[in-house]
Amino acid sequence: MTSLERDVGALEARMETVEQEIHAMRKDVREIRDALVTARGGWKTLTLVIGFSVSFGALLSRVFPLLMPPRF
Repeated sequence: MTSLERDVGALEARMETVEQEIHAMRKDVREIRDALVTARGGWKTLTLVIGFSVSFGALLSRVFPLLMPPRF
């Protein structure tokens, strides 16, 4: 076996390792993207719930005094 064949074999082995690592990185990036998409939808839902809660609280604070009998 010549030096050139050994070098080519070593480079092929390193290239296979790099390909495996890139494949693992792609999988990790997909998982991160999915988590971000899920979090983005969660934030939208949370802001919607907060908006409704604030509106309902404001409405109650206006209507509640009208429903109470006057104090003498």
